[in-house]
Amino acid sequence: MSKHPQEADGIHVTHDGALAVVTIANPAKRNALDPDLLGQLADALANLEGGHTRCVVLRGAGTKLFSSGYDIGAIRGGSGDEASRHPLSQAIDAIEHFPYPVVGMIFGGAYGAACEVVSACDLRFAADDARFAIPAAKLSVVYDAAGVARLAERASATFVAELLYTARPMPAARAKELGFLNGVHAHDELEAAVMALGREIAGLAPRTLTATKEMLHALRAGRGFSDVEVKHFTRLRNDALASDDFAEGRRAFNEKRPPRFHDR
Repeated sequence: MSKHPQEADGIHVTHDGALAVVTIANPAKRNALDPDLLGQLADALANLEGGHTRCVVLRGAGTKLFSSGYDIGAIRGGSGDEASRHPLSQAIDAIEHFPYPVVGMIFGGAYGAACEVVSACDLRFAADDARFAIPAAKLSVVYDAAGVARLAERASATFVAELLYTARPMPAARAKELGFLNGVHAHDELEAAVMALGREIAGLAPRTLTATKEMLHALRAGRGFSDVEVKHFTRLRNDALASDDFAEGRRAFNEKRPPRFHDR
């Protein structure tokens, strides 16, 4: 008997209008990440670009665990250049550079490299029983510098210090307190809440979503906007004000109805 699509190993994509749900599935290893799975994740997001998707929800298969992290059996040494080409980096880049918001939905928890994958999401929501951990100190692994920087930027240095120095699982409430999560929901309410938010985001103005993501990505360098970037974002703003979508937004506001955007 063949496995149910959500049980078979791999990355699965389903659609709900302009919302896409991307599921990481490796049930035999608690949704562990490996080079093949990470490559599939990057490819899945690339395939969604240019289509009708306006928001992505990223989750692990089932409701027990987002991911147990990188498959220990696949860990190997390497130079910095090799690390930059690692499938984990490619998957994270695919999330960060996807033009529309990616929302992480975390059941059970995210461990090790899965914390990095979750950190790349634009918004992150977890079940109240979820846990987050990076057990590098239990394996004598020096964690990747880019990963430390990403986690610190997306949450706080306190968040990273607590994860790496203690190697203890951190409760969802504490992860939210330290800025890693946007929200925590009861386990049985998480999926409905995140899916509702995803549909809402997918119905918003595409030009606003893409420009906002691009601006936030540029700001993560911590240097503010360059003169070239200011000109670029000003052009995006002017183009949006001249668009059919802006006219539709004004009509919908005046008519007290939801807008219908077409990215025109």
